[in-house]
Amino acid sequence: MMKKRNNTTVDTSAFNSEIISPLSLYSDKQTLNVVLQQPPYVMAGYHWHGHIEINIPFDSNVEYIFNGRNVTIQAGHIALFWASVPHRVVDCKHCRSMAVLDIPVHLFLSWPLSRELINHVTHGIVIQSKHAELVSAFEITRWEKELQSDNLNVQQLAYDEIQLMLRRLSFDGWELLLENTYQSNQQIKSSKHTQHYVSLMLDHIANHYSDALTVENVASAVGLNTHYAMRLFQTVMQLTIKQYITMMRINHSKALLSDTDKTVLDISLTAGFNSISRFYDSFQKYTGVSPQNYRKLSRSNEKWASQGFIPTEQINKGASDGKDLLKR
Repeated sequence: MMKKRNNTTVDTSAFNSEIISPLSLYSDKQTLNVVLQQPPYVMAGYHWHGHIEINIPFDSNVEYIFNGRNVTIQAGHIALFWASVPHRVVDCKHCRSMAVLDIPVHLFLSWPLSRELINHVTHGIVIQSKHAELVSAFEITRWEKELQSDNLNVQQLAYDEIQLMLRRLSFDGWELLLENTYQSNQQIKSSKHTQHYVSLMLDHIANHYSDALTVENVASAVGLNTHYAMRLFQTVMQLTIKQYITMMRINHSKALLSDTDKTVLDISLTAGFNSISRFYDSFQKYTGVSPQNYRKLSRSNEKWASQGFIPTEQINKGASDGKDLLKR
């Protein structure tokens, strides 16, 4: 549904519940979705979903906020990011045509792509192609149509061509729009066996995200030795299981601090931390600031109250499945 405020059109159907954790949104039942659309104008608050997302604005730049940091996607360039990181369109400039591709995480991890590229994405970094026009609106429209075909061979062609688009991006080069600091081992390669068990672990975490998750119970749930499970997970994700869970919970808490007036205690519990002290310690470690200071900093961003829309006053924000709203 579109609404008008201060002569600006806003998409109010892009979001729903802010209490649904990004950890819960992984699913190996997700499908690849492609659409060529007009961008969602201004988003009134953060949203997140469990896909790897590709945005390609064809006729003008599009500006986002990712967890308090401004990012501009340039016209004609391919942008790639993990949509579990809370993000929000704050200015679509004059863009009237943008491709949006939602790729299931398990599919993305199975493709023979650059390990460095995969590692950047799994660590919450936004990637943009160095050059424009690596793909056209014509191809996007064709993929959108082919993925709806009853012919599985035609569907597979679209899958293969989208994978090749990302391989082209890898060879052509990219730049980092939203950087993060981490140590990477680019020499490690994962097998289908490894990817299968990592998918099972991600699925277990998604189904038990509100529990006091430990490495031991995640490994036990998929029938693996703890140390072996840890090694498989880190091979694919370049994150430990603990780092993945903590990163997602911190991402969630950052969105709640920015876009709601919930207390810090309420946010720590909603995000899945067992104690307020553990939340403070983890938040300070991952962000370098306290939760209270992060809230002040995020709301001092000149784009936070974007074109008259104050996120704390909006109800349509939070988790989605990439297409439809999720209910509380």
